[in-house]
Amino acid sequence: MQNNLQNSKGWYVTLGLVMVLAVTFSSCTKTPNNSQTNTPVAVLAVIDASPDAPLLDFYENSTVLNTTAIGYGSGLAYFNSYAGNVAFSFNSNGTSTKLATDNVTLTAGHYYTLFLANSIKTPDFILLADTLNPPGSNNSSIRFVNASANAPAVDVVVKKGTVLISNISYKGYTQFVPAPVMTNDTLQVLQAGTSTVLATLPNVTFAADGAYTIWLYGVAGASDATKLSVGAMQNAAF
Repeated sequence: MQNNLQNSKGWYVTLGLVMVLAVTFSSCTKTPNNSQTNTPVAVLAVIDASPDAPLLDFYENSTVLNTTAIGYGSGLAYFNSYAGNVAFSFNSNGTSTKLATDNVTLTAGHYYTLFLANSIKTPDFILLADTLNPPGSNNSSIRFVNASANAPAVDVVVKKGTVLISNISYKGYTQFVPAPVMTNDTLQVLQAGTSTVLATLPNVTFAADGAYTIWLYGVAGASDATKLSVGAMQNAAF
């Protein structure tokens, strides 16, 4: 399965390959006598939703995990992360300058998605536990995250009118919920309780038995590259 990001211009960025059942929940480490031990790990994906951040590197403890710079609206596909208390930081690309730091506790054998949100001067981390279960009944499943610091509470609807998610404020999110299968459809993010369209994601395809995360990011009222946009990532295929 491809783990993809999609922006509101309707194109996908392939971040890597992951099969939910194939991710290894242990990592080989060396002991002083060079024998190998298994270290329990969690699995993490990372999204940069900070509108004024420069190109970034992502560090776990003291190890940089990206091979190319992380730009606004992009991120890292699922990768094995240490379980327990872990120090994360976003550094200015190619430097030791830490722009955002946090310590989180990850449970071995669990999946997570980490969002960097808000201005890089006052960054917020949004850490989600990814409960990935088959949606069943020929449905897909979706989860929504509001990662726009100055956006109002929002609803997510299919352009044809079906309301999928309602009244989600900044840093708010849903669990994965059943959603209809879609092919080249359009999602709209509306100001909650109104018909005011804040951002649109065209050409959406949600496959049966797929799990997807959708998020709102950007700056409400902006008209440049930081304007409100919608991203989408496929978390799993069952």
